[in-house]
Amino acid sequence: MSLPVVVNRYGPAIQSAPALVLRYDFVIDADGRTRTIRRTATASTPGYYVNTSDIAPSLAVSRFPAGDPRSKCSITYTGLTVPIDAAPLQVLYELASRPETEGTVGTVYDRLRPVGSDCRRGPGQYRRLNLPAFEKIARPPGAASWVFLAYDVDRAGKPNTVRVLGSSGNQALDRAGASALSNNRYEPGIGFTGCTYHFNGAEPSERTAPELPADAPRDNGEQPGCVVDPTSISALLDGSAYPSAFARRRIKGVAVVGYDTAPWGAIGNVRILASEPDEAFGEAARSVLSSARVSESATGRRGCIRRIRFELSPVGVARQLPYRPVMHR
Repeated sequence: MSLPVVVNRYGPAIQSAPALVLRYDFVIDADGRTRTIRRTATASTPGYYVNTSDIAPSLAVSRFPAGDPRSKCSITYTGLTVPIDAAPLQVLYELASRPETEGTVGTVYDRLRPVGSDCRRGPGQYRRLNLPAFEKIARPPGAASWVFLAYDVDRAGKPNTVRVLGSSGNQALDRAGASALSNNRYEPGIGFTGCTYHFNGAEPSERTAPELPADAPRDNGEQPGCVVDPTSISALLDGSAYPSAFARRRIKGVAVVGYDTAPWGAIGNVRILASEPDEAFGEAARSVLSSARVSESATGRRGCIRRIRFELSPVGVARQLPYRPVMHR
């Protein structure tokens, strides 16, 4: 399978494109779901930033035939670099519409601007902004749906000639996006030709986060000396620590983190004991707990364990993907 990503050059004027090789190990469970995803090899790309944030999430939403579990699977991605001015337009429409690409590469949007466009900075301040009714649009669980649109704006600030330039193939989203865009209103002015806009979204999966292994350590975080001060883990409680690449695809996760506490309330020796379906959830939990605190005690405590489940509440999405994550045990 292929997954387009953006490559930015930030170092000296290196002429040769980076050789990108990424390997991921994973497990296929009895339901055909991928889990225990781990990055095991990454090639160096000096002078370049390669946005690979969606690779592990795309693997996490992949499905295999049920009833044939496998424990030692791996996949290697080999990069093929194509200049933006030579890339297929459909690939660029997808990249421009995906939330992880938003605002990163202006030349992508330059290439996609319609011929004759005079709308480089947009049609001005909006007076009314509409969104599709995402909750009424069926979308494959975990998969991205997107549509890239072009439109003109008359002097009264009313959009017209709305047309689909690129799409993931979700016709319901195409129609709803075009309708919503047609009902926008912008400040009156000189009028514009060839403006662009896009909508994207992913349907929350009905499945829960993968179950932890049967031998995963049990939670003892409510025992004396282990209870974490909730004010010190606000990033977990308000959802801001949720791995953003997985939030974009509405992927749920769970982690088990071990830690020790000191008599003066500090937390140390924070370690990931389990993380599903990808290591990113364990890394997020470890990062927050490493700076957390507990109540002061006479002796502190060793061997504290917390199970942390990451979930997302269902919301609609437009352009970027705002989300309201919820963390609970």
